[in-house]
Amino acid sequence: MRNYSVSEINYSPAKRLRFKTISEPFFLLQNIIRGNIIHNWPGALQVMRLLTIHKMPPGLLAEDHPWVTGIIPETKELIWPLNIAFRTPVSKHWSVEDFKPDTDAEIAEKVGRFLASMVRKSVIIPEIPHGPQRRMPHAVNYLHGAVHYNGVILLFNNFAEARHYIADPKFRKELRRIIKTENREVTLVFRERNYDPVEFAYFSAFVMSHLPWFANVNGGGRRVMWGNPSPYPASNIINGAWLKDTEKLRHNDAASIVRPPIKPDLYFQGNYGVPVRNYHFIEKMHAFMLNDWVRKRGFDAGLYFVDRKKIEPQRYAQYLAAGKKMEPINHPIPNPLFQKKQ
Repeated sequence: MRNYSVSEINYSPAKRLRFKTISEPFFLLQNIIRGNIIHNWPGALQVMRLLTIHKMPPGLLAEDHPWVTGIIPETKELIWPLNIAFRTPVSKHWSVEDFKPDTDAEIAEKVGRFLASMVRKSVIIPEIPHGPQRRMPHAVNYLHGAVHYNGVILLFNNFAEARHYIADPKFRKELRRIIKTENREVTLVFRERNYDPVEFAYFSAFVMSHLPWFANVNGGGRRVMWGNPSPYPASNIINGAWLKDTEKLRHNDAASIVRPPIKPDLYFQGNYGVPVRNYHFIEKMHAFMLNDWVRKRGFDAGLYFVDRKKIEPQRYAQYLAAGKKMEPINHPIPNPLFQKKQ
């Protein structure tokens, strides 16, 4: 007797609905558990190790190192546009503020230069004291070199468009393939700068419910979850590839950490994209819980690896003067338990 796969079984609509009702929450939750607990917490402990036991000093890189400049040594080209592994067609429906949008190369460059500027703050000798001029510890600054120079970029117009691709199992399979083959970090970048912070939080939760990694949310608007400023909205899918290069740098290997750009036309050569549902209750709850945790951290908010009191002393004085009642930095996310069904 032939064994039928799930996809081959001709369920009735009612049976398909019951199957999806059971299987989808399991799929979402197992990815969230894998990404937020099984994978992300060990990564956070590795960062803590580099901040304490194996503390990284300043000056491990020269100021003309590619992680600092973004320039490919052999060709003198900028690395970031060449590491765009996937992009969608540019939308013709821009808002007034985005009437003259940057090109894809300019968008990649702005995001890359922003991260490279963090690396630069840890190569200067004598070191910039940890404070307003250097917000992050040296290890955190260095690891952003692996993210921006060695990483790959997927470029979309907006969150809604990106969901159509990430919901497609074929697209996720190809994303896993490039991560496994290239061993690089992945950043989703969005052309449209104006965004709803709640939508951004829900989108991040959507990514984490479909992929087994943590996804950060950075942008120029109101912050949500663990997000930080960025020239363009960007979601970092933290798969841990940064650790190998950062460890090499810790052992004074500044040469082999300079990776060449990805080979063009090697990935994402198929047709992708499927219809998507509205955000699932699990995704909304995940976004709410993470964001609420950050909001309740008070003055430190989304700065997990640093003491914000030391890097923003004036603002902390204002915070104390206000009786610790200043509005949290993070935008509030509604609790889905109390949201009315639309």
